[in-house]
Amino acid sequence: MKKESRLYKTSRWIHKYTGLLLLLFFGWMSISGVLLNHPKLIVNASVPQWLVPKHYHPDNWNRRAMKGIVYPGINRDTLIAYGYQGIYHSTDRGRSFSPLMDGDFPTAARKKRTNHLFFDREFQLLLSATNDGLLQFDSDQSTWEKVQLPDNNVPVIKLIRVEDRVVAVSKSSLYVSPLGSNLHFEKRIPQRSTEEEYISMIRVFLELHDGSIWGFPGKLVWDAIAIIMLFLCVSAFYVWYYPKKWKWRYKKKKRSTPLVEKKNRNFFFSYHNTLGWYASAILVVIVFTGTFLRPPLMLMIADGKIFKKYYPAIHDSNPWKYKIRNALYDSVNRKIVIDCTDGIWSGSLMENTFEKEDMPFRIFAMGATVFDEERPGTWLVGSFGGLERFIQERNEVISVLESNEPARTNRPARTMVNGYIVAPDGTEYISSHYKGVCDTQGNRVTDAFIMPEEIKKHYRMPLWNFLFELHNGRIFKGVLGKFYILVIPVGGIFGMLILITGIFDYWYLKLSRNGVRKDL
Repeated sequence: MKKESRLYKTSRWIHKYTGLLLLLFFGWMSISGVLLNHPKLIVNASVPQWLVPKHYHPDNWNRRAMKGIVYPGINRDTLIAYGYQGIYHSTDRGRSFSPLMDGDFPTAARKKRTNHLFFDREFQLLLSATNDGLLQFDSDQSTWEKVQLPDNNVPVIKLIRVEDRVVAVSKSSLYVSPLGSNLHFEKRIPQRSTEEEYISMIRVFLELHDGSIWGFPGKLVWDAIAIIMLFLCVSAFYVWYYPKKWKWRYKKKKRSTPLVEKKNRNFFFSYHNTLGWYASAILVVIVFTGTFLRPPLMLMIADGKIFKKYYPAIHDSNPWKYKIRNALYDSVNRKIVIDCTDGIWSGSLMENTFEKEDMPFRIFAMGATVFDEERPGTWLVGSFGGLERFIQERNEVISVLESNEPARTNRPARTMVNGYIVAPDGTEYISSHYKGVCDTQGNRVTDAFIMPEEIKKHYRMPLWNFLFELHNGRIFKGVLGKFYILVIPVGGIFGMLILITGIFDYWYLKLSRNGVRKDL
């Protein structure tokens, strides 16, 4: 009996002091988790530069501040740069830039992120694909005008020309319009030749973590549990702090404790136990899955998968929903090629059925950041795993930028590719995530395209992205260095320990009070 009593005391000590140590951790996890689950609520909100750690501030066009450049005319001095900081125009070969975002162009930090810029010389058509939808440039007024899509304000990730049509690609659908000055888009959801047989374990863990496995109702339930988690943090602090407050304020001064404070203490203590127990099962799921959604533990589930028929999620009728990451047009085979979270698919707009393809090139886990037909029969494929040319006729892959080999590795390249640029003189540049503009050897280039001081001075980080970086621990990289990678796994492991000891303590006390146990 005494052995069990010691076990309870040990469990209670672990639950109390480990919980107190991680109060702030789980407090910000609960708040950020709820807001991340509903990005539309905070899409217009941003965080000022002084609150954002310095390693996030744009430098040399890094962090996708510039994803690519378009040369719209014969004059080689004129160019237009686009990326997450919007669109900028230069008339001196990139030595200076000015904003090109008048008219309907979005102003919110998250909405103005420009994923692609499309220019067609034949029709002198300039289109921008932003997180707030599709815009067309009016050269006479030098302003942007919103182009209506069947799904209003849907983020557009890529624009491609398919013969005499332009296709706007979102994460879930294709929108097709005849080329011309007056665009009219129709929504297309192509069929798949084969149904998805497996679900990746990463997707399973992610959808279990945010509740989306059961759609929007599941998210709301998970939000409620996250609010309970926040209450558990607040109540835990009060229950710990109250005896010290009582001793300092009342016992030493021989004053009676106000009734309201006693009621508050009883309220927090009672509901900490009750709500903690009722929410414990889902809290275990949230904490356990979250622990495996960041490296290094993420590598343990990276190659895992389960049969779709055993996956208890609410299945959407759209087989592409939130799966599309990039696209190109293969002019040799006259097919659209789509990079998705579950592989490469290709098909014709006329046939409306896409086949899954087995390709020899490597695309890192986050998707293709460069996916273009450089010329008929040759593709450029870039990601955080490197940059390669794919020669269709020979089925050959040639490395353009040094990357980690072999292709089976789960580690990113030393130069994480965000974009690819070819100057009129043929010089190739890489847009790197951390380094910014680089040459094809991965060396920083600081004198080719000069990032305007305006971006540095007026930088604002979208609130959703700020919370996401906080939620996954990357925001602490500037303080912890390479050890920031341990924030989530260590916090998750201790979180599981807190939950397990809390469940044990709850039932141990409950059984004792009911007379089942007599050793307390």
